Amino acid sequence: MGFESINERMCKLRIRGKFYNLPLIAAYAPTEDAKGQFYEELNINLEQSFKHDAVIILGDFNAKIGKEMNNRLVAGKYTLHNETNDNGLRLCQFVEMNNLPISSTIYEHKKIHKGIWKDPANKVVNQIVHI
Repeated sequence: MGFESINERMCKLRIRGKFYNLPLIAAYAPTEDAKGQFYEELNINLEQSFKHDAVIILGDFNAKIGKEMNNRLVAGKYTLHNETNDNGLRLCQFVEMNNLPISSTIYEHKKIHKGIWKDPANKVVNQIVHI
C-alpha cells in the first residue's frame, strides 16, 4: 500500500491484508546520542497508524533485555541476558507505554538463533534486535 522513508534510522511499509492492514516500522536505534528524539519519532509514527491496523515494530534497538521481574509485563523469559542495559530500559518503557510485547523474547529459540551481534573484544554474543 505504501512505503515511507521517515529518516535515516526509520522507515515504514504498509501491506494490505485480508482482514486488517499491516504496517511494518523498521528502526535502527542510536547507541547513545539522540535516543530521546528517536523514541519520540517512533512514537509519532506509531500514533499515526490506523486504529485497526496490526502494527509491527522491528529492528536493531541496541537493547539488551534482561530476565528481571519488572520486565515481565512486556518481555518473555527467553532472552540471552540476565540484566537489562540502558537501551533495554528505554525500549521496555516505550513498549509498556504503548501496550506492546517484545515478542522476540516470548518464544523459546535455540541460543544460537537469539544472538545477533558478537562483541569482538570479549566474544560475548548479544541479542539486540527485537520485534
